[in-house]
Amino acid sequence: MRDKHLTLLVVPHDEHNVRQIRLSYRRLQVLAAVLGVVLVTVLVAIASYGRVAARAGRAVALEQENARLEAENAKVNAIAMNLARTEQAYEQIRSMAGLTPDVLPVEDVQQADAEPRSPRGWPLTTKGFVTAPFDSDEGHSGVDIAVPSNTPVVATAGGQVRESGSDAVLGEYVVIDHDDGYETMYAHNANRLVSTGAVVERGQTIAYSGNTGRSTAPHLHYEVRRRGEPIDPAPYMR
Repeated sequence: MRDKHLTLLVVPHDEHNVRQIRLSYRRLQVLAAVLGVVLVTVLVAIASYGRVAARAGRAVALEQENARLEAENAKVNAIAMNLARTEQAYEQIRSMAGLTPDVLPVEDVQQADAEPRSPRGWPLTTKGFVTAPFDSDEGHSGVDIAVPSNTPVVATAGGQVRESGSDAVLGEYVVIDHDDGYETMYAHNANRLVSTGAVVERGQTIAYSGNTGRSTAPHLHYEVRRRGEPIDPAPYMR
C-alpha cells in the first residue's frame, strides 16, 4: 500500500514547465514536529532570558544597597571610636586634676536603695551615642545606641533572664525580668553570653553588641518595660 502524500503544483505565468512537488504525510508530520520543538525551544529561551535579566537587576540593586550600608557602618564605627577616645581622654583629665566621681544626690540614693533591682545606668561599657530615642507615637519602644561591634552589653539591674534567643527583626536578644514589674531588653547583639533562666547581677556582661536582625549598622536596641508596657529608658540611663 502506497503512502499517502500531498502534491503541490508550481505553475508559471506562461503555464510552461509546470512542476510537481510531492510530500508524503509522514514527512509533513516530521517537519511539523521539528518546527514545534524549535518553537518551544525559542519560547523557553526567551522566558529564561527574562528571568535571568530580572535576577541580574535585583543583584545589582542589592550590591548597591550593600555598598551603601557598608559605608554607613564605617562612618558609625569611626564616630563611635572617636567618642570612645574622647571619653577616655576626659577620664584621664579628671584623674590628673584629682576630680572625684560624680555622687548621686541624697534623693537619688534613697530612690536607688528603695528599688535596688530596678534598671538604672548605661547598658554598655562604652558610652556611644543615641541615634534613635524612645518614641511611642512612631512605634519605637526603646533607644538605639551606636557603638562598635563587640562592645560589652551589661545588665542595668539584677534579675532573671526570661528570654535569650534569635529573631529575624531583633537579631540576637536578651530579656531580663527585674523586681517590681520591670524588665529590660537588649537586641541586635553579635552574640549572647547568658541563657534563659540564668540569674544575673547589675553590671554583668550579658552579650556583645552587633548588627544582627533588621539593622543597618552596629548598635544596641535597649528597652525598659514596666508591667509589660514599654517606657522611656532615658530617665533610667542617667
